[in-house]
Amino acid sequence: MKNRAASITAVLIAAAAIAGCGSSSFASDDSATEANAEGTKLVTRLFEDVKTRNADDLEKFLTPNWLLQRADGQTLTKGEFIEGLPDLMSYEIENVKALQYEDSMAVSFVATTDLVVDGTKYPGTPANYLSSFVKVGDEWYILSHANFNKPK
Repeated sequence: MKNRAASITAVLIAAAAIAGCGSSSFASDDSATEANAEGTKLVTRLFEDVKTRNADDLEKFLTPNWLLQRADGQTLTKGEFIEGLPDLMSYEIENVKALQYEDSMAVSFVATTDLVVDGTKYPGTPANYLSSFVKVGDEWYILSHANFNKPK
């Protein structure tokens, strides 16, 4: 009986140790959990930087190899994007699903924007977006961004 209790205790300790290893950003039903809050914060930072034309923060936040893929097929590098920032008057972010794996995060979301890009007005209807992030040290950086908002 004493050996059985010791065995059960050892198994419980091992299970607790294994459960505490690593971090998961999603529940067993595949719904995002704590990563959603971090993902929302990160995409909000991007949208706020664009809205306020904060090129200094964008220079820090976007990785050197950052790419933007627009719905019209245009691909922009970090420098091209910062130099020609769109006019973002307002936005609303919803339906965030963020999944984290170690030091990377993929964030899918819907944004409704009042946006003008190169003189072209984009509709204020909800559109899908996808952003990827990488964590270096304690800081998150945006690696890529894609939007699926078609112009009017």
